[in-house]
Amino acid sequence: MILKGNERGGAAQLARHLLNTRENEHVRVHEISGFVSDDLTEALTEAYAVSRGTKCRNFMFSLVLSPPEMESVSVEAYEQAIAGIEAKLGLTGQPRAIIFHEKKGRRHAHCVWSRIDIVRMRALNVSLYKRKLQELSRELFLEHGWQMPRGLMNSEERDQLNYSQAEHQQAKRVRRDPKELKSLLLGCWAGSDSKAAFAAALSEHGLTLAKGDRRGFVAVDGQGEVYSLSRWLGVKTKDLRARLGDIEKLPSVDDVQLRITERFADKVGAPFDAAFAEAETLFQNQIDALESKRRALVGDHRQTRAALEAAQETRRIEVVKSRVALLPIGVKALWARLSGRYDVLRAEHTQAAEADKIRDQVELQKLIERQLGERRGLEEEFCALKEQHAVHLAKLHRENAFDLNEQLLGVDLLADPDQALLLPEEDQLYTAQQVRQSPVKILDIITDKKSEFNRRDILHGLANYIDDPLALRAASDAVLRSKELVEIKSDPLPIYSTREMEGLKSGLTHDAKIMVDQNTHGVKSTHTHDAIKRQNAILQKLHGASLSDEQQAAINHILNPERISAVIGLAGTGKSTMLAAAHEAWTKQGYQVFGAALSGKAADGLQSASGIISRTLASMEMSWKNGYNQLKPGDVLVIDEAGMIGTRQLNRIVEHTKKYGAKLVLVGDPEQLQPINAGTPFKDIAENIGAAKLTEIRRQKSDWQRQASLDLATGNTGKAIDAYQKHGAVKTTKSQDDAIAALVQDYMVDIETRGNSASRLAFAHRRKDVHAINQAVRMARKSSGELVDEHYFKTTHGKRAFAPNDRIIFTKNDTELGVKNGALATIEKITKDNIFVTLDGANNGSPRRLTFSPSQYASIDHGYATTIHKSQGATVDRSFVLSSRTLDKHLTYVALTRHKHDARFYSDSDNMPGMKRERVPAPTRSNKLRRER
Repeated sequence: MILKGNERGGAAQLARHLLNTRENEHVRVHEISGFVSDDLTEALTEAYAVSRGTKCRNFMFSLVLSPPEMESVSVEAYEQAIAGIEAKLGLTGQPRAIIFHEKKGRRHAHCVWSRIDIVRMRALNVSLYKRKLQELSRELFLEHGWQMPRGLMNSEERDQLNYSQAEHQQAKRVRRDPKELKSLLLGCWAGSDSKAAFAAALSEHGLTLAKGDRRGFVAVDGQGEVYSLSRWLGVKTKDLRARLGDIEKLPSVDDVQLRITERFADKVGAPFDAAFAEAETLFQNQIDALESKRRALVGDHRQTRAALEAAQETRRIEVVKSRVALLPIGVKALWARLSGRYDVLRAEHTQAAEADKIRDQVELQKLIERQLGERRGLEEEFCALKEQHAVHLAKLHRENAFDLNEQLLGVDLLADPDQALLLPEEDQLYTAQQVRQSPVKILDIITDKKSEFNRRDILHGLANYIDDPLALRAASDAVLRSKELVEIKSDPLPIYSTREMEGLKSGLTHDAKIMVDQNTHGVKSTHTHDAIKRQNAILQKLHGASLSDEQQAAINHILNPERISAVIGLAGTGKSTMLAAAHEAWTKQGYQVFGAALSGKAADGLQSASGIISRTLASMEMSWKNGYNQLKPGDVLVIDEAGMIGTRQLNRIVEHTKKYGAKLVLVGDPEQLQPINAGTPFKDIAENIGAAKLTEIRRQKSDWQRQASLDLATGNTGKAIDAYQKHGAVKTTKSQDDAIAALVQDYMVDIETRGNSASRLAFAHRRKDVHAINQAVRMARKSSGELVDEHYFKTTHGKRAFAPNDRIIFTKNDTELGVKNGALATIEKITKDNIFVTLDGANNGSPRRLTFSPSQYASIDHGYATTIHKSQGATVDRSFVLSSRTLDKHLTYVALTRHKHDARFYSDSDNMPGMKRERVPAPTRSNKLRRER
């Protein structure tokens, strides 16, 4: 449960708050202990009187215990939590009061302690209580098995739309939903990288960027309301100033309000106010009806509880009387005392009375839970009505903002003419209604994933949004007539792109050619020679090898002074080893080297293999966008797996490095996994500026396997598969199920033969095949007695059983745990709450161990098999590859080049790569569903 506490004074004010039945539907004083009085107000006043003997002003510690919304928590659970809290805070034995509040179908508790130690007459120091309460809150969530809020697990992941009381009051004053308003402002901020862009984004919603009375950045709406951007965005003023620049160039609040009032208020405000008044009246009538229903329900609940408590009290008195009547009197009582029988009877009565008390508490708790359920049902009606009203108000505000924006656009409210208001760029993804209204938007959707497409792609894209065949035909004709569409070739049917995509491609090529002609990052030959010599010594010691001529040529190529370089390295050619030597030479020359890759796992691999400090491209770009970690002229940026980056993203990276004078080194293989987003920019850049090439395979140990890898890299997939088949490494079965069974059998044989001394992994393209392999391997290991003492956990992939010695894969990046998506580990120990694992790979020479709770981090699955996409950059001793109908030459290339010693390929005859088969038409929605069934 969430715990919020603070030291405070004001006994009478706190008592009024705790006993307030106007804001709370039910108030129950559960316990008052350690005070002379049994009345809450008098007890807290008593604490105040005692504090007068000290200098302490905040003589109480007040705590709120709020359980998750839909969880039912017993009184005993609250009491146990409070006992643990007071022990942690050092308040054990202090006078305290416990009060329960209920409203809106939820129940929470308050506990108030006196901080005054009456023996020593001094206040107890409740140190670091915020941190302690946060730790206790986490423990309570884990103890009860509740879903822990992300913000409690990691403060950086708190809901950005949470608002303060001050923000709530301001939003209420201007008749807006605080979350909607906060989302609007955060969206404008996140999508802007300059003063002009931010001012334009605000203006679209009828807000104007201005200078506040206290020289802070503010936004002013059409009603003249002023919003502090530092407060609403949660951004420090210095960070606002870093992005928005000189505040003196902004108009003052008075100027903005005057301009809006003089020019636009009579045109915009009146219609909006009338529409708002109508909506508000309707909403208020509906709320009043629900409020009457609520008051009746709460009144009925109070009466029912009072009747139950009265009945329990009457029953208690009757039971006490009957038990007293059973006690002996007179001479019998004397004899009973002498014989000890009297004490036995009293103990039995006390025990029975305690049982009756527990029974009454359970009976009352069941009634409260039933009433809470009824109240929650009514609260859902309130929420639905409020949400409907908020949507309607948001629509009114958008319409008002649009009208205001139409008049404000083109009017320079900024003192600096270079910062005039501009319309923000359109989003690239649209709703179905937007596509139906403007079919040409489908081009943005298509080019998000493809740089080139045909008429069929346009029709398929539109068919996802338009069902009517006649409307679909008209929409496709409109798109084909669009001026944004560009025909780039006929093959034999026309192939299209868009003006924007062609502009990005030409701009990228232009920037790359400019950078390759700029010689600003030279490295002395002595540094290059020393780095190569040192790397050769390391390789000789570890593997008895040295850098190849190709690797040395690639090192010299990227250490040349040009501001951009490219290296095309086939899978297993030692790209990371080459980069390690280059990193040393750059560092000796005085350059600062940074690395990046699309995935966190690839970034970790780059850093561990080359020593270059690396991160994901997404986090790097986010830092740039927010004004942090900008590149400098003396920097070198190395991008690994560059062949997986789309045109738009690589264009942003090239523009940034060009703008800030840094050097960019692109390393990858255009024939491995293709970019998820549109374009093949790495391939285009390499062709235009030239690239060093690494074609000598060093990962595989056999000559024929190295030749097969080379065939896969050059697109000769059939020839490579034939080579594996000749060496008995291909198994062709009658069906896909038989292929999986054969793979699992060989996998188990390898485990029995080589054990943990060798690394192994199975690969498949489809997630369902990966899941099938994982489950089959687990069943085999379980049958052989290798997996015992299983524990079941809820994961993001479904309910999973794990046991010691199980293989596990992490499927989400988590900075707190220090794991990346695709990281593999072995389970060492397991309890009902925690999993203890050893991660693959060495950390400073020794394996890294990790303990985590699946209730906090649930992105885990079995790790005997993984998707081919997650395997990019991985290296194992032996691999087991499952074919499928979706496997193409790029996926096959990646899957069959992950091994060092041995790879086996499993397929039914219809799913063998490189074999000729009929073209399978792109699935429609209906036949795709039928096929999956």
